[in-house]
Amino acid sequence: MPVRQITAAETRPIRQSVLRPGKTLDELVYPGDDHSECAHLGAFDESGRLVGIATVFPDPAPAELRGVMPDEAYAPAGVFRLRGMATLPEVRGAGYGRALMESCFDQARAHGGAFLWCNARVGASEFYRALGLDAFGDAFDIDLIGPHYVMGRAV
Repeated sequence: MPVRQITAAETRPIRQSVLRPGKTLDELVYPGDDHSECAHLGAFDESGRLVGIATVFPDPAPAELRGVMPDEAYAPAGVFRLRGMATLPEVRGAGYGRALMESCFDQARAHGGAFLWCNARVGASEFYRALGLDAFGDAFDIDLIGPHYVMGRAV
């Protein structure tokens, strides 16, 4: 399954349809999207259609999670965050999400990463667990989006 780097702008239609229905494309510009160390990855089906997205960038875990996540999650370098991971509903279970995540792990490692973390929707937590991520702490609510876990793993 081909996965390659894409632009931040290319992620936004899937962000809109899967992650934030009802938001405009302009509202789906995340802080840091255009930072030089931010990588946007896209998974493509056999016809070349973009069917999945993920963004990975250096970002230590928030200090308020200290004591919940492993110590390496707070290192000033070597910690990456996954954000905006989504696959189109019609391709779920076909391996695109796994291919995207493997590419995210590779991207983090290639840039000196040792740990990757994310805020994972509760409904997607089993997908992340199957890829070796652990949940840290209790579920929490993100306004207008729903319940999430902080999850992560060494890469």
